[in-house]
Amino acid sequence: MEIQLPYINHSGGAVGSDTAWDELGKPYGVISKHYWHGRRTFNGNTEITEDEFEEGKKHVLLANETLHRKPEKYMDLLARNYNQVRYSESVYAISTFSGNQVKGGTGWAVQMAIDDKKPVFLFDQAQGKWFTWKEGIWIEITTPILTHEFAGIGTREINPYGLEAIRNVYKMTFGW
Repeated sequence: MEIQLPYINHSGGAVGSDTAWDELGKPYGVISKHYWHGRRTFNGNTEITEDEFEEGKKHVLLANETLHRKPEKYMDLLARNYNQVRYSESVYAISTFSGNQVKGGTGWAVQMAIDDKKPVFLFDQAQGKWFTWKEGIWIEITTPILTHEFAGIGTREINPYGLEAIRNVYKMTFGW
């Protein structure tokens, strides 16, 4: 008898895309770990340790070498985001591009995953298309399939195209 590994979604549990990945994954048996630090997020269920938080801060500062943003005000959330990346095999994000970067807080987790050389998949809500990061550029792809340990993350302002993109990822992964 073949043992089926569970699918585990690592996210922040925020309203919007994080919650959509969680809710739409439940019928497929996906388990969601929603990391938080300092202040519990909307669906927070996994508190990170101080050591995990400090490690996350280092990765935020490394990501900022590329992003050139101001992380200090949001360090609790950004350092927490690293744990989504750390414990996942790949990152699936719903957001939009701003130039060659991903907008908002989602861009931080995406950049940390790129820095850690993990596969990154981004659904750009403005274009209605999936992309993956390959050799320093974003390449358009078809709907990706989940790895067992994944970070399902994204914007709080998810739109109907973003919701459909998540549904399609689950359909492609599970075949129904």
